[in-house]
Amino acid sequence: MDAFYLKRLVRHGAARLGIHVCSRARQCAIDLREERDHPLVFGLRYPGRDLLLALPAASGIGLFHYPPVRRSPLSGALDDTAAGHGREALREALTTYYEQWQPANAAAFFGLDPEQHAALAERPCWSLAWPWDPLSVEAKRAQRRRTEGRETRRLAGRALDVERDGWKFCGPVSPRKLEVEVERLWRLAVSIREHGVRRHSGDDGDIRAIVLVDADGRWGWQVLSGQHRFAVLRGLGHERIAVRVTRFVHRDQAIYWPRVVDSTFSVEAALEVFDGGFPPADEAGARPKGSRTARRTDPCLSSRW
Repeated sequence: MDAFYLKRLVRHGAARLGIHVCSRARQCAIDLREERDHPLVFGLRYPGRDLLLALPAASGIGLFHYPPVRRSPLSGALDDTAAGHGREALREALTTYYEQWQPANAAAFFGLDPEQHAALAERPCWSLAWPWDPLSVEAKRAQRRRTEGRETRRLAGRALDVERDGWKFCGPVSPRKLEVEVERLWRLAVSIREHGVRRHSGDDGDIRAIVLVDADGRWGWQVLSGQHRFAVLRGLGHERIAVRVTRFVHRDQAIYWPRVVDSTFSVEAALEVFDGGFPPADEAGARPKGSRTARRTDPCLSSRW
């Protein structure tokens, strides 16, 4: 049996079990961190490949930063981590964040009118799915339950219940959950200050993101995984953040977004969520100088997120 046939046999058998097998080269992202062109240029140049890009921090949103008109919960709270201190300042910042940001349901989290979006109003924030999310709301609930249990078991010694103890991205949360988040963010901030961001091509080795593209070509990016790393890097003042871009979502394809197709969102509500992620215009940053590519398509100037 030759090697080519054996590879096909293994891949076919794995596919029948729902497992996607790819080569190591396909798993590694194409490193484009020095490039400053529109991300879509590279998405079309390398179709189907993950892209490692250094994107403007102000153009990204994560679950700690939505909607972006709210002040970042870690702004000014990580200054003392340089000396290995700062837990108390971080605890105060997170306490304020969880006290002030308490959306009653998924509709309120997205800034939608609960009376006009009853399906979202019936769901707790921790079970929300984005309009373009490929996972159903039920699958998202199950995924978040597993994730919260696994993470809190590692940090607190036992699994905390997301319904009883709260969700890390909005209040209210239990005192134990607050301490878990304080410890996690503090350790991460100290590690990044001392060692920088140590990435790798394996599972959870990068901040994973999607790029969302408006009809006029303007773009922004959304964190898929690595929410705490993104929050800490922004809190530490990093202007650009290395992220692994896994796919692109286009505004003019909203009627085909999975959670629109299954009627979790109306098209109008989905577009409102999309547009609601854009930060104020003065957060776009300045135009880099010195390169023809930067002058032509500077990502800071061409981004609305």
